[in-house]
Parts: sequence; structure tokens; C-alpha cells
Amino acid sequence: MYLGIDLGTTGLKCVMFEDDGAVAAEYNEEYPLIFVGSFVEQDAEVWWSNVVTAVRSLVEKTGRRDVNALSVSSQSISFVPVDDDGRPLYNSINWLDMRATAECERIMRDLGEETVFLKTGKHVDPAYSLPKLMWFRENRREVYDRASKILFPLDFLNMRFTGKYVTDYTIAGGSMLYNIVEKRWDEELLAYSGIDIEKLPEVAEMGADLGKILPSVADELGISPDCRVILGGQDQKIAAVGAGISDGVVTMSFGTASAIEKLSREMNADSPLSQFRFNDGYFVTEGVADTTGAALKWLSRTMGGVSYRECDELAATSVPGANGVTASTSFSKGASFEGITLSTTRGDLIYALYEGTCREIADRIEKMGGATEIRVFGGGSKSEIWCRVLSRITGCRIGILDTPETASRGAAIIASHGKIAPAEVVRFIEEK
Repeated sequence: MYLGIDLGTTGLKCVMFEDDGAVAAEYNEEYPLIFVGSFVEQDAEVWWSNVVTAVRSLVEKTGRRDVNALSVSSQSISFVPVDDDGRPLYNSINWLDMRATAECERIMRDLGEETVFLKTGKHVDPAYSLPKLMWFRENRREVYDRASKILFPLDFLNMRFTGKYVTDYTIAGGSMLYNIVEKRWDEELLAYSGIDIEKLPEVAEMGADLGKILPSVADELGISPDCRVILGGQDQKIAAVGAGISDGVVTMSFGTASAIEKLSREMNADSPLSQFRFNDGYFVTEGVADTTGAALKWLSRTMGGVSYRECDELAATSVPGANGVTASTSFSKGASFEGITLSTTRGDLIYALYEGTCREIADRIEKMGGATEIRVFGGGSKSEIWCRVLSRITGCRIGILDTPETASRGAAIIASHGKIAPAEVVRFIEEK
């Protein structure tokens, strides 16, 4: 048996897999964000309590405690300061939090975006950890000084499982403090920010064996003390593993937002998109379309609560080009519909939205250097017509998987050292 644990931004999914990759049982639970004025935080202890509840529930459902290994797919960029015993000293500052805009302006002024990007693969943004760590050190100095470690969600769970403070390249790479070319915490950025390297976790390659789970934790979870903990990574990258990412295959989480992942042997120093170290052999470029599923949710709600199935049925009454209607779908910046006339139908509006979101995805893929195949997962992958529009606009064949959920499977693939296979492509969609 293997456990794949997917710790998302607002929910946990935990799946127990048989040795052959069949799903034995699964568990889902949501947990809240904490809003403190304009700040966005979370209670890290809630992450752990949900993991305990999830694993114990799976053991109870299956009657099995013989878990060979587990691995974690995790939200990244969020961080939590802990004391010598690994107990949180402060809420986790969430990746959605934007409190550090002034720190970003300082970084741009003092270091410049090119310097930061060539080291970290990141364009300066308050979502990343570095500016928020600077804010935290300056504005919560007493807590910062007391902190033994500052942990990201993945390494917080690893610490609870094993007592070790270890993260992977993909999580470290989201911090804007990690040199993805030289595979180390960057001394220049540490010196500039005043962040102590001793407070940061060790960094290792995804798939590293962290050893056996602590006996007391095995007892708490109800699983075998022989269970090994295998280092996972950032959720979008682990989901890409679960979807079968490879040299010739781009993956995309077709969800509320859409994250597109493409492997390369070298960092693309000229890319306008984020770069990560994936493992010792590969880098990965990530392109994000901010509001795909979220845009459809808005439109379905605005139309009076039309279901997603009904949206597809209405879209099927329109045609490529949506009878002259076009949609700009970056809702986080301000979206728009143009070309609406008295003859425009609901189907035209939905089809235009499908085309607009797919143009945004195609733009990201073009900036990656192009692709011929995209394997999609998430809610949008269930829409035949949307996937056909995606194929037509990107010029790629679209691989439909046997499951829309791949992060927990990716974690199980890593836990099993590849014995469990990625999600299967059940069919391809190619639309000219």
C-alpha cells in the first residue's frame, strides 16, 4: 500500500493506493483561510490534524495499515515559523497574501528583476516568499528571532513525519530565495534580505528517501512503523508527474486557474514565465492562465445558475468565432466581451469564453516554445467541447486522462519509486 497526500491551499486529498496503483480508498477535507484585515494566513496545525484524520480514516475504511511508503504533494510559497520542537510560533503566511508590495519595490530598485530571475527563475512578485520573509523579519522581529526554522508546507509535514527539516527543489524554487541553476540557497539574496540560512530547510531532489516514519507518529496515524517517507514536491509539479509529464508531453491542470508545465534540460533565461528546478536532470517552465474555470463559474452564475453541462450544451449551438463575439478572460485584471449584438445568444457568450481562455493558454504555450501534446486534468478536462476548442486554438492534441485528480497519484508514484504508473490517457482529441 502507498499513501499519496495532496495538501492544497484550502483542502486536503489523501488517497491509499494498492501496489498496482488501484485506488483502495480516498479522503477529502476542506479547511479555511484566515483573513486578518488584508492579510491571508492559515493555521499550520490544521494541516497536520487533517492529515492525521485522513490517514486514520483510510486505515479504518480499508482495514489496512501496511503502508510501504508515503509522499506529499503540497501548496508552496506559504511558510510558517516553528520553534525547536517544530511547533508553529505564528500563523502560516499564505501564498495568496500580498502584504509585501513595498518589499518587492525595494528588491526591484536594489537588485533588479533580471538579477533575481537569472538566479531563481522568478519574476519579482509579492506572492513569492522572499518579499514576505523580509516583511516578516522587519515587522514580526521577535517571532522571527525565536524561530528555529521557517518551513514551507511540504517540509512542515515532512518534519512531523520524520523529525527532519527537508524540502525539495520545486518548493524551494517557489521561494525566490533558491538558486535553481546552482541548486542552493542563494548567498547574495540571503545577505540582501537578512534571512538566516540556518532557519531554512535542507533541499534535496524529489524522490529522496527521508527514512522511516517516527514510531509515535505511525501509532498516531494507525499505520506500520516500517512506512518510509519519500520526498514529494510542489502540487502542480507532482500533479504533472501523475499526468505523465515527459520530454514530449506538456501537462495542464484545467481548473479554477490553469497551470501548464513543460520540462527542459536547461533553464530558459529569456522566458517571461516562471522557471523551476524539477530534479537533477530537468528544469520545468510554468505558465499560468489565472481564470479559466473561475471565468466559466462567473458566467454560469451570471446567467442564473446554468450548470456546467448546460453550458456545454449551449456552447454547442454556437460556432468557431462565436458569431463575432470575442472574450478577454483575464478576470483578475479585468475581462471583457466584444462584438455582442441583438442576435448574440447565451451559447455565443459561452463559446467566446471557451475561445478566450484557450487563447490565453495558447499564449503561455507559445512562450514555452510550443507543444504538440497536452495532457489535461481538472474540471475543464470533463468538457468535450472546451477540450476541442483547446485543441483547435493551440494546435495540440489533447490527452484525456482516466482521472481528473493527478496530484495524489503523482505523490504515490514518487512514494513507490515509479512502481505505480501515471494516469492513463483514455483518448486523444484533435481538432483542426
